[in-house]
Amino acid sequence: MPLLEVLYAAEEPLPLERRRAFAREAVAIFQEVLGTPPGRLRLVIHRLHPDESLGLLADDEADREREETAP
Repeated sequence: MPLLEVLYAAEEPLPLERRRAFAREAVAIFQEVLGTPPGRLRLVIHRLHPDESLGLLADDEADREREETAP
């Protein structure tokens, strides 16, 4: 049984309708690409506070690299 775990960083949770729309699209993609039968995909959406996201580190690293290579 496929499991799709989604992590996103935001101050506020996604509205229910946006989560449902994402789930519908994910189900369609898994059916098309993997042949997952309807009702078999398990989807979990986790919201992280932006300060808890390691994605911030990637931005800091990119900024640092730009500063090091700047003339």
